[in-house]
Amino acid sequence: MNLAAADRTLLKRQLTDLSRAVEEMLLTGLTAASESTRQTLDVTFREASRLRLLRLASTLRGANEEIGRYVTQQNEFSAKRLSFFLNRAWMLGQGLLQAIQNNDEAALSRLLWTQPTRPVERLEVVTLGVGKKVAKGSFCAFEFRLREISGANPSPLVWSCIFPLKADNEIPPEGFLQLPQKQKFKTSLFLEPKVLTITNAMFADDSHGCGRITLTDTSTVTAGAAFADWSRFTTWSPEPLVKRLQSHEPGPLDLEIELQDEVVLADWTIQAPPEGERDGQVIYPIISSHLQFDAVAPSGSDGTALRKQLDDLVKAKTRPPLFGLLHFDRARFILQPLALLTESGPNLITMSSESINSKALLKTLKF
Repeated sequence: MNLAAADRTLLKRQLTDLSRAVEEMLLTGLTAASESTRQTLDVTFREASRLRLLRLASTLRGANEEIGRYVTQQNEFSAKRLSFFLNRAWMLGQGLLQAIQNNDEAALSRLLWTQPTRPVERLEVVTLGVGKKVAKGSFCAFEFRLREISGANPSPLVWSCIFPLKADNEIPPEGFLQLPQKQKFKTSLFLEPKVLTITNAMFADDSHGCGRITLTDTSTVTAGAAFADWSRFTTWSPEPLVKRLQSHEPGPLDLEIELQDEVVLADWTIQAPPEGERDGQVIYPIISSHLQFDAVAPSGSDGTALRKQLDDLVKAKTRPPLFGLLHFDRARFILQPLALLTESGPNLITMSSESINSKALLKTLKF
């Protein structure tokens, strides 16, 4: 893991503060947690995101989400989840501090769960699906699942972005996609069924062949012609995923979702969800190839668009291939639906078509 000397010094200081903040919260209880404690978690999360330290960032994001749910007295708050993420954050913080102090590069890379990056001059991609995550009063994040269109076997790629949210935010999360990135393109370009050309980016290949794209200051993103050959993405084989699971050696810091993989269900049925919810999610049973999947949709406002689409699919007589992310949890197949792969292009079922208040959107530029 190549971290500049200045970044290592800053990270050491923030990891020390993080460990103290977690210890304070665990000793005094959440009700006694000070604003400075919460701010420490948030600052470290933003710095980890900036440095692309994905495992640490996702852990702190999970902790911040639960704290936000507690403060706003949301029904989705889970003391079990909060305890898990706080303890995980402390373990990662202590381990990373020790690795940095001992110049143990192998331990540092293992704990950060990062892959080597390399520059890439040009990529031509299309978007197959979009994942959306919203933490009220904190942030909203989007993960764009892409395919490189050159070659006989298009490579899966991911690009993600995050936007801070004010406590009094008045616009739907999708509104932030209309704001320009520092590379002077609107993120909403990734919602169009067109060929996107990305130049001067950084590329990291993970253990199961899905590349993660990071944009640099000199990167460009431009939209070209409409893409037509969507049918090439509607087939999927489970064999690579099965082999990866069989060779995986679990560790104490693993999360089930870290082994998630993209899937396409060509022939499938869906049932109405049972009453109630589980861990802040509505569960839709899906059957495909004699297997049952638990398709999950957030029970809050950030899942309104997805739940409506899934409710409509329950009543539909025919259904296009379903594209999503699959992971395994307690012998359950957990599916995160992202898109319907129609002949004219992906129907991004996670995204809302709610109108956007332009005045409220402009206020976000004053962050």
